[in-house]
Amino acid sequence: MKSTVSRRAFLQRLAAAGGAAALGCATPLPRALAEHPQVRRQRWRIGHHFWNWDHAWNKAEFFEQRLQLTRETGYAGFEAKPGEIGHAPEFVREKCAEAGIACVAIGAGPQEGIPYAAAAGARILRTSVAREQARRFVDAAGEQGIILVVHPHLSTRGAPDAVETREDLLRYLDARPGVFACPDTGHLALCGSDPVQTIRDLGSRCRYLHLKDLPAHRVGNRTAPGEKFCELGTGALDLPGVLRALEDIRYEGWIMVERDSRERDYVQSARNMRAVLRQFGC
Repeated sequence: MKSTVSRRAFLQRLAAAGGAAALGCATPLPRALAEHPQVRRQRWRIGHHFWNWDHAWNKAEFFEQRLQLTRETGYAGFEAKPGEIGHAPEFVREKCAEAGIACVAIGAGPQEGIPYAAAAGARILRTSVAREQARRFVDAAGEQGIILVVHPHLSTRGAPDAVETREDLLRYLDARPGVFACPDTGHLALCGSDPVQTIRDLGSRCRYLHLKDLPAHRVGNRTAPGEKFCELGTGALDLPGVLRALEDIRYEGWIMVERDSRERDYVQSARNMRAVLRQFGC
């Protein structure tokens, strides 16, 4: 029987042996890792955020078109807000089943979001909950098989319960047992936190991920002019480091690719970002 090593063990062995040269070829490391037969594929599924599409499509009449494009550009699921979908959740569940695309997560307040996510078939609600209400909403979501995750995001300075940095995120979770994290690599880096270290520090509390890139001049610089974010693989995000951190914490959830601001050709942009992750075997 052919032996199989974990991707993590192979990475360690490869690093000790001198990188891609240890494979006996000049193949670039990401491609070598993706193609090596002894590396198990991650249990990660890759989604594409509806926010990447044209905002004029945030209407019911474009919902099925967005599902089709999600599939055609190589993704297995999506995240959106109920208002961006424009349909009852039962309709969402039906059309997702027909298209073979998962409704991965819903972004909404807990009062609206829990029943909507449950009826739509989503298992993640990206939300924010007041500390004194956390237990009630955690329990209500759990009864529906849903987890609550909080997402760090650039906010107004001094906003109550703002979650921008690694420290904010950890403090927020400590005060709300049962709430989990959806680190956003772009917003964390924009606000001065290292996404790689944040993922490692979260460990098992990382249950969902927004994967987002940003220009080098915006790292730690929340007030610089110009766009905050860029297409995945074209900016300063340490993508190999992020993927290694996910492996190290044994992450098995969804990765949601988010451009945030859209490229002019957002369909080709979706394909480009998916191709970047395929280079890493994802």
